[in-house]
Amino acid sequence: MNVSTKPIRRGTIAIAVVAVAGALGACSTGQPGNATPVPQAAGGTGGSVSATTDSATTAGGTRQGADANGAPDTNGAAGRGVATAGGHPNCTALKVTQSSPDLANGTSTQWKLPIMLTNQSSAPCTVQGFPGVRLEGEDGTTWDLIRAGGTGAPVLLGPGEHATADLTYLTATAVTGDGSGAGSGWHVAHMAVTPPNSTNTQTLPWADSLDLVKQDSATHPGTYIGSVHPSTAK
Repeated sequence: MNVSTKPIRRGTIAIAVVAVAGALGACSTGQPGNATPVPQAAGGTGGSVSATTDSATTAGGTRQGADANGAPDTNGAAGRGVATAGGHPNCTALKVTQSSPDLANGTSTQWKLPIMLTNQSSAPCTVQGFPGVRLEGEDGTTWDLIRAGGTGAPVLLGPGEHATADLTYLTATAVTGDGSGAGSGWHVAHMAVTPPNSTNTQTLPWADSLDLVKQDSATHPGTYIGSVHPSTAK
């Protein structure tokens, strides 16, 4: 099932290119600066993935977003999943959407994109672990992202409720005060997301016009996917 989101618009004023080196591994989010992933066991992974929009930034560092139907993103406290010890079947009917990227780790080049997984079934279910994520570039190359941190606790989702997995990514340029910027690295066109314990890969347009630093051969990339957790209000 293919899901798309409304493009996010921004201007195009280039500033400094960030040089990032490192080698491939996994890491927790929330580290300072351009902190790099720490290798972790990758249990609870998603299924196989086969994977340009403009964007804009508000004064507070939050980009304008939209849901899969092109409507403004209104996901808040209502409809969020909760951590649970389990006891419910795995979710097998999850719809993938994305929210608005926010600056991460106190930098101007690393961003966190919430990927939301909504239970479309009529019964409660649990989701745990990592979605599989593949980025697809306009140049025809792809990048299967590493997984960061532990698998986390199961998240219980009632019908219509959603959990979140955060995709942290490193851009080749920063964002200026007026929300503009231009890329000079790898330009992503789409991302393909496979929910945990699923083979239902869903493709979405990439939510940023800035180019990424492509570190697909690095052990400490600044771009990675985190595990599923209960959603929080924005």
